[in-house]
Amino acid sequence: MRRPRPRRRLRRIVSWVCGVLVAVIAGVLIATVALPLAMGWIPLTVTTGSMDPTIPPGSQVIVKPLKPAQAQTLDKGQVVTYQPNSGQRDLVTHRIIDVARVHGETVYRTKGDNNNAADPDPVRSVQVRGVVRYHVPYVGYIAQLTNPEEKRIGIWIIAGALVAYAVWEIAKPKRRKGGTNRGKH
Repeated sequence: MRRPRPRRRLRRIVSWVCGVLVAVIAGVLIATVALPLAMGWIPLTVTTGSMDPTIPPGSQVIVKPLKPAQAQTLDKGQVVTYQPNSGQRDLVTHRIIDVARVHGETVYRTKGDNNNAADPDPVRSVQVRGVVRYHVPYVGYIAQLTNPEEKRIGIWIIAGALVAYAVWEIAKPKRRKGGTNRGKH
């Protein structure tokens, strides 16, 4: 059996590395863009370490929005995103550590996994914006660096590059085993 030439070996390595990179990029895009868009979920960036190590800072959490009636049916242990102060943009993502009924309304005690104490104020069900479905580490850093228009352009560029790579892989000439395509008729 002949040993592959260094140039051919290098081509195989480069092709393998490119394939892995394409798979990783495609997986991240599916997890952070396509799936949330298809399901009506919302990607948000975690900016603090309050949920570390479960959800490290810089992660992108994918949140399923809840209607007020749905927000009254959450259970202890679920991770939710809520608005601590009405009319403000700030959101907090913490774990429910206790559920209670107060004056006919469900309220939650929440706590960040990395915090020593529970959040000072109970969270009313009307404050809950959604429940966390999953998170993708580090992607939030990229999301914070770009505005919505740049994200949209970036997604189209990456999608185009993935399609171009797929077309290239399908269209390139196939080599015969044990030789090349050159010189034989």
